[in-house]
Amino acid sequence: MSLITRSAMIQARVFPPVKEASERVLWRLGLTMSEAMELFLRRIIVEERIPFDIVALDPVRLGGEGSAPSTKTRAQSDRSRRGRAGGVAKKIF
Repeated sequence: MSLITRSAMIQARVFPPVKEASERVLWRLGLTMSEAMELFLRRIIVEERIPFDIVALDPVRLGGEGSAPSTKTRAQSDRSRRGRAGGVAKKIF
């Protein structure tokens, strides 16, 4: 069995509270940010798509006063009201 050399670098800019909150969750899961990113990228390869639903969040959900119109469909809105979004926006976005 050969060892895989991990040498490719990815840099990303995120809001510090998002990074800190995600690191706390990953720590509880026993993962590093690098391991989580690799898992994410591998899922993209396997599924040939982003491995989760991407939905537009309205400004109220984000905790802001913005005037951008929501592009959510009725089904997406219904799922959000039922809690399917699962606390996605906790004022860290």
